[in-house]
Amino acid sequence: MAEGLGVHPEALPGWIRALAARRKENAQLKRAHEVLRTASAFLARPDPAQVTALVDEHPHLRVEPVLRELNVPFSAYYRWRQVETEPCEPRRRDAELTCRIRQVHDESGGLYGSPRVHAIVKREGAHVGRKRVERVMRQAGLAGISPAGAGKNCTRRNPDADLGPDLLTRCNVTSPRTGRTGCGSPT
Repeated sequence: MAEGLGVHPEALPGWIRALAARRKENAQLKRAHEVLRTASAFLARPDPAQVTALVDEHPHLRVEPVLRELNVPFSAYYRWRQVETEPCEPRRRDAELTCRIRQVHDESGGLYGSPRVHAIVKREGAHVGRKRVERVMRQAGLAGISPAGAGKNCTRRNPDADLGPDLLTRCNVTSPRTGRTGCGSPT
């Protein structure tokens, strides 16, 4: 057979092994293609964390075919990877601000909310807006404590107490026109 192909007889077994390996790899890629095609139906705009997790979980799949199948630009994927290791300037500043806000919040015993924290941080010389402090505190899960009397200005009845008499029955007036019971002056 090697003579019919015009190759050395010892080269033929190597070619057959390589062909078998390529067929196996092709079958794996076909399965991966089917999985990715199914997954792409659910991901209109893929989440960067999901895409990077998919690539990390399946190292036998090459990055480029996965991204092509998910319609994700290569540059976007590599930018996501870069952001994981080197956050951009605004995120880095937010991380620094979060540390300072958490420190001020802890020093207050968790009492101070965003207005006081903003005032303290601004007094220290940081150029930061009130809404940014609110956003960073919200993202960090920090909140101030309301004053002790806040929200307790309404009367709560004792469920075990006896109810008073119904005082509306003393002026039971039924309107002949509407048939409704009412109480009060017609003027």
